[in-house]
Amino acid sequence: MALPMESLGVLGGALFVLAAWMVRHFAAPGTSLLIQLLATVSFALGLSGIALLPIDLSITQVYDNDSQVPDGGYPPNASYGPWMVTYWSTFLLAWLVLPLFRESLLSGQFTVFTRLLFGCKKAVRGYCVMVVIAISSILFLAFQLHSWHVVPVLMALGNTYGLLLVSLLLGYGLVDIPQKLWRQANPSTELRRVQIMAGNSDEALYEAVWELQDVEALIDAAAAKIGDFDKHGNRIAVDMDLNYSYCLDKLLTLRKSTAVLDPELQRRRTGGQHRRSHERMMRDTNDDDEDDDDDDSSQYNQESMPTLEYLASLNARLQAAQAAVISEEQRWNALVQKSMLYKDLVENSVPRPTRVVTEPDASCLVKLMANCSSIGEHLRYIWLVYLRSSWFRVAGISSAFLSLLVLWSEATLAAAFNLSPFALMLGAFDGRRGLLFLLAAMIPLFYMSLCVYSSLFKFSLFGRYRLKGSKQSQGVALIFNAQYLVRLQFPLGYNYLFMIKYDTSGTNCAFSHVMSNMSTVPFFGTSFSVYAPLLILALCAFTMCNGYARLLALLGIDHEDAILLADHETLDSKVNEGITLLRRHSDRCQENKAQAVQDSSSSSSKSSDGIV
Repeated sequence: MALPMESLGVLGGALFVLAAWMVRHFAAPGTSLLIQLLATVSFALGLSGIALLPIDLSITQVYDNDSQVPDGGYPPNASYGPWMVTYWSTFLLAWLVLPLFRESLLSGQFTVFTRLLFGCKKAVRGYCVMVVIAISSILFLAFQLHSWHVVPVLMALGNTYGLLLVSLLLGYGLVDIPQKLWRQANPSTELRRVQIMAGNSDEALYEAVWELQDVEALIDAAAAKIGDFDKHGNRIAVDMDLNYSYCLDKLLTLRKSTAVLDPELQRRRTGGQHRRSHERMMRDTNDDDEDDDDDDSSQYNQESMPTLEYLASLNARLQAAQAAVISEEQRWNALVQKSMLYKDLVENSVPRPTRVVTEPDASCLVKLMANCSSIGEHLRYIWLVYLRSSWFRVAGISSAFLSLLVLWSEATLAAAFNLSPFALMLGAFDGRRGLLFLLAAMIPLFYMSLCVYSSLFKFSLFGRYRLKGSKQSQGVALIFNAQYLVRLQFPLGYNYLFMIKYDTSGTNCAFSHVMSNMSTVPFFGTSFSVYAPLLILALCAFTMCNGYARLLALLGIDHEDAILLADHETLDSKVNEGITLLRRHSDRCQENKAQAVQDSSSSSSKSSDGIV
């Protein structure tokens, strides 16, 4: 018995919870709730195909002969409505809403209206390019097909672009995920990786603090220049005075919010010998802002009053610098926590859970919370000591097996016979389309989605738009990845049906009705899905040979995969450097705790003396 369509509400709620967890996991502290909500909705819609496509297949009716065909052809099944809502909502999010928000977040404007106006201005440029491409494609196909196919061409362009990304990301993920899971089973290897990356993370944190310090110096210089003009009576126009003062106050308020950092960050501030010159900073600021305005309005002569555009560029750079400090601090703290965990696992010194003792007169709620905490500590100890390594080995082997099945299915896509193991599994349960059929359809699609999306989130060429890890990603990175995630689910589902060679002709499969327009575009819509698997196989071989890491090293991008390609002598040197940095950090933390206890004792004794 097929699952009823009413289960979509439950699955939709579960997907929303999963998306909310993902956003909360990646979002850096200080990310606005609006951005988190928008990213959550986008992630949930982008993941909805994982559940909707298997349900669609489970309720699809196969017509054996023409006598069963209703009048007017094969009507789509009950999942057609959710598919159309998902398709067009994700289409609007990917091509309209999310790009507008992303460009607005990058803006340094001081009001909501001016930020949205800036975002519209930047987004329109991209839309103009897309419109030119779409019109050219429509005109070309109109001459080729002797008819106008506007909607099919628009769908094919978006999905062909997605198919290309799916092929690239899937080829990388099919190799990366099994390797990553297998490495996790060996704590000593992971400890060495953490120690190697410690030096890079420490340097990145220094650079982030220094960049923040440089921007603060530019803001202080601009504020001093404005003060000099005010002293000499060179006031700006009256109608601009209030707006100018408002923008300046907001900039200075944001600057003061990080004037004094945490002790661990504050000690990383440095003097002028490590700082770039003021002229170099001015040039960098103007270079960073050249894409914001085509004219020279963002630049100003140092002998004149700073313009509003220049203040906006400083505001954008300050926001980026503050976000970078938070992100790099979270990354460093994560490395410290991992090093402590892996060191305990290697040395078999995982702390045993302690017995929680509560007061006899404690309330039932306090006792319940204490018992839950004790149970959690015991479960964590059992997981780390007895289960963790075995689970990661099993997960690594299982994922490698699934990767081989996917590669075999992709490699035999052009064969005359259906050689896909997943198709054989679906065929075994085709007569009774219940829970087993649903699982057989969902497992390969879920694994392919995991490979694609995990590769997307760690793609280093995205730079600041990459999702960096737990509590390390800025709002603009969340929006950027949400934008690409919602673009990829339909091309991924389209490739999935081709991979299992699921014949949707003579059925009422709703997904095939939604994507049927692509069949009217020969190269982009249909034939490309045959050649895309070749890209997947090529990317798998490229990843197996560390091609991605070598490319990053060639481009000079400091990524973990690229850094680990160094020779053994260099890596050993980085390990020693990492051990030293981590030990110093631990010593400083102990000193800070001791100093805090001493300060607390001093304040308590002073309070007692005052009372006496």
